Amino acid sequence: MTLGGMLRGIGTILIIAIVAGVIAYIGDRVGHQVGRKRLTIFNIRPRYTSTIIAVDTGMLIALIITLIAIFASNQVATAFFRLNEINNEIAKAQARASELEQKYGQSPVLINVNSLMSPVFGHIPINASSNLRRQIVRDFYNQSVVSINQQYTAPPFNLKRFVPPADVETILRQYADDPKMQAYVSQSSVLLLATASENLYPRDQIHFGITSVPDTVIFRGGEAIASLVIPAGANADARLALAELVSPGGWVPRVMIQRGMLSYFAGNVEVGRMLPDAAAMQRTLKSTTGRYIMTAFAAQDIYQHTFGVPVVVTLQRMPGG
Repeated sequence: MTLGGMLRGIGTILIIAIVAGVIAYIGDRVGHQVGRKRLTIFNIRPRYTSTIIAVDTGMLIALIITLIAIFASNQVATAFFRLNEINNEIAKAQARASELEQKYGQSPVLINVNSLMSPVFGHIPINASSNLRRQIVRDFYNQSVVSINQQYTAPPFNLKRFVPPADVETILRQYADDPKMQAYVSQSSVLLLATASENLYPRDQIHFGITSVPDTVIFRGGEAIASLVIPAGANADARLALAELVSPGGWVPRVMIQRGMLSYFAGNVEVGRMLPDAAAMQRTLKSTTGRYIMTAFAAQDIYQHTFGVPVVVTLQRMPGG
């Protein structure tokens, strides 16, 4: 229990005690006045009448305060009329949490959320009409369902088949006509990909969603993507420098992601040529001194639909190095 929660609880207890004292005082004073005037109801003796009036007055005041609190506060109304329902919901949630903890606590994640799930892709051309967008989205979705079910219901995944929802046609139509999609298509073509909508564990049913990204040029052919400065000398290693430049966690993928390329494409760097070749780079670095710069250039215009990063890597002595 936090300090704030404890202080609120103590404050609530004090308020209840004060209200109870006020009710008791008012009831006592009313009963006292009735007793002094020796009033009677139903021919009951005055002293019993005063007691009844005092009790009834206290009950009436408590009822009025309670009704005011119920109408003034949703929390109070909930505590009076839905407490058992809330307790049942809490119990169900705790049971569900325990079930999920048992299911996933020691189970490996087979497919991470947002992972690419299918080699199938859709391509909506720039300024495509609504009917064309709908047709492309529908065809892409149907092909993705077939591909994903074939791949992930078999070993080593053994997941449960993906079953399209009953209102899938409405969902796809709304997706194709979504304002965001229309904004994309008005400026460039759009790439459609099937990605995991949640983490998938053993024995889960397959879930996936459509990811749409503008298919604009990310780097022009011949444009420098990333560079690395290498001190030459006996300890220089061209292979380690190349790995630092183009490996999945290297500089080239990081720059591509910054430019907007999806991570699973940005990590797929393909070195087409090295100028000079790898062996010559190694000899040059080992046999000389000074500083060299290793640069990765785009081997062609690179888009999302390139599905990777084709590069040409060069090694040059730095001016003044």
